[in-house]
Amino acid sequence: MKARLDLTSPSFLADPYPAYAVLRAEAEAVPVDPGGMWAVTAFDRVVEVLKRPEVFSSEPSEHDRERLFERAFGGANMIASDNPTHDRLRGILHKRFTPARMRSLAGRIDALCRELLDDVADEPEFDLVSAFTVPLPVIIISELLGVERHRIGDFKRWSNGLVAIINGASGEAREQALAEVFELAGYLAAAADRRRAAASDDLIGLLVAAEREPGRLSAGEVLSYCILLLAAGNETTTNLLGGLATALAANPDQIERLERDPALIERAVEEGLRYCSPVQGLFRRVHADTRLGDTTIPAGSRVWVSYGAANHDPTASPSPIASTSTATAGATSASAGGCTSAWAPISRAPRPGWR
Repeated sequence: MKARLDLTSPSFLADPYPAYAVLRAEAEAVPVDPGGMWAVTAFDRVVEVLKRPEVFSSEPSEHDRERLFERAFGGANMIASDNPTHDRLRGILHKRFTPARMRSLAGRIDALCRELLDDVADEPEFDLVSAFTVPLPVIIISELLGVERHRIGDFKRWSNGLVAIINGASGEAREQALAEVFELAGYLAAAADRRRAAASDDLIGLLVAAEREPGRLSAGEVLSYCILLLAAGNETTTNLLGGLATALAANPDQIERLERDPALIERAVEEGLRYCSPVQGLFRRVHADTRLGDTTIPAGSRVWVSYGAANHDPTASPSPIASTSTATAGATSASAGGCTSAWAPISRAPRPGWR
């Protein structure tokens, strides 16, 4: 590429996939803006980076945006931690998000889906995002945390602030987003204090109880957990649902396949992770000079690991469009990187009567 790609440019954000194709063809790692970081976009190289945490660290530098959690709340979070901290935090979370517990939410999620769709059933047309893909995860996560129903609108506003900070908001937008984040932190801190005074079986209460267990959580880590769930579970689910609906609308033959064979719905969800890539990428920090193919990345460099580009790499997937075919490669964000989602048992659970 003659000009360095800016990952924050409006044209890239509107449609990153043409740029991904150019980056993949150029080199194993390519310098990009802002900040002169490196982008890794080919499927094999993304997998390699994710499997080398001793070199490509999840822990950001003191100046990276991902330090927001630690600076603001006094606790580490999983997406910005290496081992042993990562495994400790993950282990505590998985004890709370057991497959059985998550499957128990399936009935509530099904009922809420029907409720939201019933609200617009008589409309000649409606906005799927505002009517369904935004409120669904916000309501479910709020109920998991034990948030009062009347605060759900606040939770979406706070979530938007979190995402704005993570995406590099600047100027007045950054100041407004920071105000939202600290308002959220104040709410969660007060909620956690109430659970310390009186036990509760909602998620905040369960995390507070983990403060007294071996390998216990700190008060700051309880807040970071809740913040991460809100940002990661809310925004990514909205992106996945909206992206999958858009992909299906553009490929009506796939809708027909799902109508004929609802057993393919699980496969469609997995394919949505690949094709839509609700998390387009995450960052790593390079501990030592290292090579990816013919490219040397200096120690201290910041690397953007692009799941969105890797999941559309034609060398990894034979399907350039959203497809329920079992020949389509799995999503890097869900499989090759060794990551699993707490929501996976729900998305894979059978839905009797759904058509």
